[in-house]
Amino acid sequence: MKFKTDVTIERPIEEVFEYVSDPCNFPSWNSAVQSVRGTAPGNQAAAATYLMERDLPGGRAENDLVIDVWKHPREFTLRTTSGPTPFTYRYLFSEEGSGTRIDLDGEVELPGVAGALGPIASLAVKRGVNWNFAELKRILEAA
Repeated sequence: MKFKTDVTIERPIEEVFEYVSDPCNFPSWNSAVQSVRGTAPGNQAAAATYLMERDLPGGRAENDLVIDVWKHPREFTLRTTSGPTPFTYRYLFSEEGSGTRIDLDGEVELPGVAGALGPIASLAVKRGVNWNFAELKRILEAA
């Protein structure tokens, strides 16, 4: 299942990129993420790996993550290498006025019944991502 969404944050591009491209910040703005820790050398760079713990509708889950692309301050791509609900998220950053626009291209594999629901599941995932983006915007604009 693929989806696209975006958010504009009234903060400089470098600041937004640095915060979003550090997976250890995810628990502060992503409602499902409980913790993230680095598992291999490479702080916020391509090939850095992480272990993420999430609370999902089916219970607590762990995913191994890898940063595929880290091009400061324009692009950040993250994907799972293990765990439930495999995903790839490609974040593109651009200056918009005095702020920063983030465009997210997401691809998520939903298991079982959720995957069979197609468009309904896609809307639910996108709604959750948009809620997380609203929280991200609130945090960064309050800084």
